[in-house]
Amino acid sequence: MAEKSQMEQHLQNSVYGTPKINPDEQRHYLGTFRERVSLAMTIAEVTDRQSLDAFITEISAHPDYQVIFNGHINQTDLAPYLKLASQHNLKFTIKQDTIYGVNDTDLGLVVASDEAINQSPISLTKKYPAKPTTDSTSAPKKNWFDKLLGH
Repeated sequence: MAEKSQMEQHLQNSVYGTPKINPDEQRHYLGTFRERVSLAMTIAEVTDRQSLDAFITEISAHPDYQVIFNGHINQTDLAPYLKLASQHNLKFTIKQDTIYGVNDTDLGLVVASDEAINQSPISLTKKYPAKPTTDSTSAPKKNWFDKLLGH
């Protein structure tokens, strides 16, 4: 097959758009590549306010990274993350294209570098596992009379 001239290539790109590398991967990671992602949070994790601490830890550790938000998330759920990104002077983008998912398991937020970092793990649950909480209600408290009698 003969190589196309620059003019033919330019016309092809104008008509059909520039070919994308790994379009499914870019769609999943909100327009970036897996190798650039430092933290990925699902929509369900973004809407859960307990994920904010992990997000703060991540952006504090990487002040030169950018945050990409899924624009299909309710604005009230995104507001704390947008505020934190602004406070930490991070670049951020909100992607609202229809190709990005709207289900709880789809990605809602990605913290990414401009270049390949190949970090693993990147999912919130694996990178920042929930700390086990000690349940103080499991052992019944003794009243003062039982303590007095040594029971």
